[in-house]
Amino acid sequence: MEPETTTAENEEQESAITLVEAGTGYEDEEGEKQTLKASVEFNPGADLTEACDLYSEEAVFQRYLRGVTKDLGNAIRAGLNKFLALEGDEAVPVDEIPALVVAELENWRPDVTRRAVRKDPTEAILANFVGLTAEKQQELIEQLMATAEAS
Repeated sequence: MEPETTTAENEEQESAITLVEAGTGYEDEEGEKQTLKASVEFNPGADLTEACDLYSEEAVFQRYLRGVTKDLGNAIRAGLNKFLALEGDEAVPVDEIPALVVAELENWRPDVTRRAVRKDPTEAILANFVGLTAEKQQELIEQLMATAEAS
């Protein structure tokens, strides 16, 4: 009996194989930080039709629903944090922030990527600096001075 030959359908299915890698950090016996990784090959399907054929429409829809719910939750959280970070004349009363976020996200769609607004690096450093303890602030000042002198 001859072995089966690969068909175009099998080749198409194999092309959807995705290598998923994840890792975690841990400390070994000597207290050294290490990273442990593992990789698993997974076939998510080459397109929506194949994914539904492989895993059922209900399973694919439920995963989609979880994903968009998480994405919208992240957008809400980012909006809340954005308004909370405003200072001075730009500051907004805390009780008004949720309504502002809702208004911003009124036309949110899962197929549109939101780009984060980049903060000025100096503003970001200063915003984080305020939350440090006096000792940490002094350490940071000393490190900055040493870096400036070495430049």
